Amino acid sequence: MSDANPATHLFWLFAVAAGFAPGARAFAPSVVSTPGTEPAVSIYDLGTRSSVEASPPEASSDLPEASERRLLMAEFQPKLTFAPLQGEKSEIPDHPSLNERFYFGVGAFAATSSTEAALESSTGIGASVDFENTLGLDSNAITPQGLARWRFSERWRLEFEYFKLDRSATKTIDGDITWGDDTFPDGTQVHSTFDISVLRLSCGYSFFKTKDKEVGVALGFHLTDVNVGLSSTGISGDDGKMLAPLPVISVYGQFALTDVWAISSRFDAFRMEYDPFQGHIYSLGLDALCNPWRNFGFGIGYRALDIGGSVDGGDWEGELRSTYTGPIVFATLFF
Repeated sequence: MSDANPATHLFWLFAVAAGFAPGARAFAPSVVSTPGTEPAVSIYDLGTRSSVEASPPEASSDLPEASERRLLMAEFQPKLTFAPLQGEKSEIPDHPSLNERFYFGVGAFAATSSTEAALESSTGIGASVDFENTLGLDSNAITPQGLARWRFSERWRLEFEYFKLDRSATKTIDGDITWGDDTFPDGTQVHSTFDISVLRLSCGYSFFKTKDKEVGVALGFHLTDVNVGLSSTGISGDDGKMLAPLPVISVYGQFALTDVWAISSRFDAFRMEYDPFQGHIYSLGLDALCNPWRNFGFGIGYRALDIGGSVDGGDWEGELRSTYTGPIVFATLFF
């Protein structure tokens, strides 16, 4: 049997397996065979109690024996394939916020503010005034805000953000207020203004940058312009003005969830002492960006700005503590 072709081997395997199957036929090789031929097989049918003669299949003459063996082995060789899970995308997200050169945004910042300030007099610093509770300034206001970014290389970028909030109120005060060299007596109707604008400009480097992720650091400054005034009938009042370019160090990151959605974050910090400003500035930005179209989209986010310290010199000598927090919605343009 060592010279038998593969077709004969398969026939014998099939015959043996069939003999042990329920309701199958019993079989045995015939005692009669001729030289040069394969022995016939006597198959005993268990159902009819009779035997029949059968011959093994003839080998194919179309293919050589080695080719037939390779085809048979290939037929039963397992084939492994790997496919992504249902709904899974194998490609890396490509969101425009991480890959387009220019980005512009314009929106509305719903700011909740808290402001305390004091203006020094010739005899010494006055008491700190709460502009929302004492003078009646609205603590909730909506102000426009602009954003821009320029990626001038793969890892380097310039970023810009600006908002301006002007508020004024008139209120009859409870208790005396000293503002600079003027004192407003209890029961006086005081008109107050508090205008602030903040320009943030930074240059950043992404030390980790891929198509869908980036993390980096930046150096920049917050240019803060503050104009504060109190007045009443018969008292013109002193104005406090401050223009402070405050340097900041920033960390930022962005992550593309899909081709449409991405998230970004930024944190700026400054705390030092130099003439004429002593104090701190902290700024936080969190955004979720949605781009149904490649070049146009919208975003929702959160902003927080905390400025505090003392000023000695110029048009303001005194103290200031002002915070602005709240959500922001904006439209975006990428190209």
